[in-house]
Amino acid sequence: MIDTFAILYAPSVNKEKENRLIQKLINIVENLNIGEVNIQINPELPIYEYWENKPNNLITLIIGWGLCANPSWEILIPEMQYLEPVRQFIAIDLFERKRFDGRLLEKPMINAGKYLSQKIKRNNQDLFFDGYFLQANVPYGIRKVQVNYAERENQSSMPLFAFEPGEPSEVEIVRMIFELFVGHDYNRTEICTLLNAQEVEAPKKSGVWNAGAIKTILESPLYIGANQYRGYIKQDVFTPIIEKYIFYEAQAKMSQMDLSVGNTTRKKVV
Repeated sequence: MIDTFAILYAPSVNKEKENRLIQKLINIVENLNIGEVNIQINPELPIYEYWENKPNNLITLIIGWGLCANPSWEILIPEMQYLEPVRQFIAIDLFERKRFDGRLLEKPMINAGKYLSQKIKRNNQDLFFDGYFLQANVPYGIRKVQVNYAERENQSSMPLFAFEPGEPSEVEIVRMIFELFVGHDYNRTEICTLLNAQEVEAPKKSGVWNAGAIKTILESPLYIGANQYRGYIKQDVFTPIIEKYIFYEAQAKMSQMDLSVGNTTRKKVV
């Protein structure tokens, strides 16, 4: 049996800030999707007393640090002998010095096993096969939309997303890129030159259109409505922007171009 024990350590903060820290920790724990967690607020120390009567259990220990100063680990972390049941130890900085982003602190990973990461990976795979969008970055011409809780089968309280065609102007640019590449035999550099000359706004991370941004668009199966997560691709999940035959013609053309470049490189080496 594996239990999860979480504490908020933020003594002497005012009630308003404590409530915000509690909600922050709750949100982070829910996003870990490790089941129901009982969060203790500034529990009596030493904390190992909360699990020492259950020595046969594996414990996931989560500490949310809600103070401005650096963590006093010698106060929170007991001697190693009391951490034997702890399978995974996660420490989270809840203070707002980094945009209140809940970054992981550097110190602990004591007796850390792979249980939590494996469970998160399995859960994400299940969400992927259920049709949810899990990518961190949203491609150009795509809009990520949150799925209403009442409309989804998964009962997790964490937010889940699908995706749909984005701004019409961006969708038209995506279609034009495929048309130029497949139908008019433009190469990626020529497409960049055309888009920049017409002052078409580039993807946010690119600043200006470049061959890498064009390649990313041409290679993404999301534009034919497929879902993608790590090495998995699932067809016919979302509304497509590009016809499948155009997309696969683009893949064939890029493969031929890469093969041609490879052959040229080998001849030069010889």
